[in-house]
Amino acid sequence: MTIERTENTKIGAILKACRIIQKMNQSRPDARRSDALYYDMLQSYYNRLQHAREENKLIAAHTDFFPVEILYALDIVPMHTEVTTWMMVLFTGEIEGILTASAELGLAPEICTPHRGLAGAFTTGAIPRPDLMLWSNLVCDNTSKSGELIMKLTGCDGYFLDHPFKSSDSEFSYLLDELSDMIAFLEKKSGHKMNNDRLSEMVAAMDRQIELIREINSLRQARPTPFSPLGFMQLLTADYLCPGQPEAIAYLTALRDEMKDMVAQGKGALPAERFRLMSFFLPPMHMVSFLERISQEFGAVSVTEPFFTFWGEGHLDPDRPLESIARKSYMLPEMRMFGPLDQRSIDSIVDCARRFAIDGAIFYASVGCRHTCATIKLFKDVLADIDIPMLTLDCDVVDPTITSEEEMREKLEQFFELLEDR
Repeated sequence: MTIERTENTKIGAILKACRIIQKMNQSRPDARRSDALYYDMLQSYYNRLQHAREENKLIAAHTDFFPVEILYALDIVPMHTEVTTWMMVLFTGEIEGILTASAELGLAPEICTPHRGLAGAFTTGAIPRPDLMLWSNLVCDNTSKSGELIMKLTGCDGYFLDHPFKSSDSEFSYLLDELSDMIAFLEKKSGHKMNNDRLSEMVAAMDRQIELIREINSLRQARPTPFSPLGFMQLLTADYLCPGQPEAIAYLTALRDEMKDMVAQGKGALPAERFRLMSFFLPPMHMVSFLERISQEFGAVSVTEPFFTFWGEGHLDPDRPLESIARKSYMLPEMRMFGPLDQRSIDSIVDCARRFAIDGAIFYASVGCRHTCATIKLFKDVLADIDIPMLTLDCDVVDPTITSEEEMREKLEQFFELLEDR
């Protein structure tokens, strides 16, 4: 193999980029307080990761939709593997090296790129070596296999959390047993006993966090919407990295309050809102700035994302923290994609389309994601039944070689022309 390993992770580069962006925002007269708090949140998260070793704290790498509240309660430093790979691409633009490394490991290009990127990132030392690897089967087969590979690459111990497909009483009981066994594993590895009071506090804060996102979604229904075109990416970050953390609550509260003021004044996030969109799945990280510019140019804004920000009903009970963490996993917007696709998915699409008065939908079809791409025709047909067109954009979340900005612009311009003519 010719894999080149560095002794310096990219965590410092992510932090540096956050500080630069924050400084630039502070110089803008129209800067939002919520933006500053968002970058405070990111810096707090990655500072914990950068200083974990010197503070003698365990680092637990984990995949999507893992119950991170448990790690915070045990004073274990979490590292969200997929999001950290995305952040590395978003803030440093460096992806070629880790994808090359993953290819040299023998990972086929058909495998989901964020997961191939994980293998390359750990192999090259682009992200810190974890003490523990935690993963589950939420929400795809790539995720369920990544943990084993990362354990092999890094030599760390790990735990697989088996999440049931459905939510019957017996399956819920099974999930509680899984969570209890995982906590026992983490207690043994960390030498810490679970702080149930702290876990209860975080469950209460997470319930508040979910309610804030619901309030923000309600405000997004306003015309014009006060929400930025790709603002859902920040909502996802708060949810994925900082569940129940004060930094996330501060950011979401400020965002909610700013949006309330804008709605009261009849102001929108764009100078002239023309197209209200529904978004399916993640846009390419390397094109976020480009997509924000083109959104401004054409007055297009994503007002709803059924599988990312549209939380299920219910509340979390801090007096029953473990049951609440199990319950939360069934409330996740992404859970509508887990297990056999059923009427919940269809109903959420139609409900969001009508509630948010959308003009069209964009499906970011990441070419390595079999799980989501299998739904393209189904979702397109559902929307066609209520006379809403959907654009499918073949792309990749982190690999810039799949689609160029020129190709993306051409397709988006044609789609916006179609919407304009309706």
